[in-house]
Amino acid sequence: MIAYIINGKSFGNCVDYVTRRTLEEKLSAEVAQKQRADEKKYESNNGEGIVDHLSKDWELIGASSDIRLYEGRKAMTEDIARPTKTRKPIKDPVGHISLDFHPKDKPRMTDELMAEIALDYLRQMGLTNTPFIVVRHYDKEHPHCHVVFSRVDYNGKILTQTTNFKKNERVCKALNKKYQLNMSTDKRNTKTENLRGRVKTRYEIFNICQETFATVTVIDWADFVSALKKKGVTVEHKYSSTEPSKIIGTFYVKDGKKFPSSKIDKRYTYSGFVAALKRAVPIKAKYRGEKSVGNQVKNPQTTYVSQKQTTPIVIPPLPKDYMGARISEHDSEAYRNGQVICAYICNPDDIVGKHHWIWYDFTTCQPRCELTPPPADRYVPESFKQHSSAPQVSSTLQSQGVGITLSSSSFRGRVQDDQGVGVGGNGISDDFKLWLSRHPGL
Repeated sequence: MIAYIINGKSFGNCVDYVTRRTLEEKLSAEVAQKQRADEKKYESNNGEGIVDHLSKDWELIGASSDIRLYEGRKAMTEDIARPTKTRKPIKDPVGHISLDFHPKDKPRMTDELMAEIALDYLRQMGLTNTPFIVVRHYDKEHPHCHVVFSRVDYNGKILTQTTNFKKNERVCKALNKKYQLNMSTDKRNTKTENLRGRVKTRYEIFNICQETFATVTVIDWADFVSALKKKGVTVEHKYSSTEPSKIIGTFYVKDGKKFPSSKIDKRYTYSGFVAALKRAVPIKAKYRGEKSVGNQVKNPQTTYVSQKQTTPIVIPPLPKDYMGARISEHDSEAYRNGQVICAYICNPDDIVGKHHWIWYDFTTCQPRCELTPPPADRYVPESFKQHSSAPQVSSTLQSQGVGITLSSSSFRGRVQDDQGVGVGGNGISDDFKLWLSRHPGL
């Protein structure tokens, strides 16, 4: 068994969903007419309950004692929502939890057993002092039920347990052991079309991350972030205030909605991704028909090397007036070569400006601007290092009568040409000749 917590705004919509109102309204005209007549009977409280529904797709198997089961959906909705009227409105007053069981448990999963497990789940989660209903659905292969309740209890207190996902996980494991249940299928089998709002977006991000990670060409964090961006998901990091290069939090953003990586899945936190990729790199190399190289992690910012031919990473240029500082062409070129540049920046709230260090952050694919320089071992993809360390064409400075050739520097600052200064013949000034005579070693 596994539980999915889905908080919402409308009690009426939630009750209509779990009692399959839309489905019943799509039945034949004759049956639908009878259904409408039955609804009127429910409202008049003539003794016929909503359990005598037309569709065989759901069944009301449990409820708290204060729910009017025989007066229709409207009365049921009012009873569940009643505690929320005693206090200031909250953002998501509707508690909605789906309890999904493994298909192997279907033969023994009677309505009575399912209701017992649902009530036990509510007790262990601390969701007892509030009105609720338990509705079983039969529209899928695996047994499952929905619990609808008020996130405000009878005392007007907000039930924060519905945002405690770690406690939810512990309770599910305890119930699986107690009732000898099989572990249910995980979130990869969740149909997002049945979800709404932030919950739907969260599962969409999970599915995109799952699909992207499984791609054999994704062999490091930069590949992962770049592939996600093409699918509409961006990644943001939170850095330590004392160690600007240390990542203390990762967030995924889609359609303007932002989620901590731990709420997506543990595998897609930054440390979780590194650990998962360590196991996956040899397998991915095998599928590509290659041998993986260096698949050990030295630190969370170490990437992996493959023998595949990678497309060069191109760093976009900085705006000329980035952060209010004018970036020269020379500094802009150095930045695009992966180097760290320094700029004088005066923030609007400051009287005197300060020197800031600017570099391209390959983990977020965005420029970084800090008061302190990055560590020497900052994360740089191997593919970028390889292309940046390739021999570059030397630049030659020519002036009248003076021939001086300076070799250009690579990404690591390594001189690529052994010839540092070439001295011409007749074009040297007397002052320079005197300087050379005092430095015979040159």
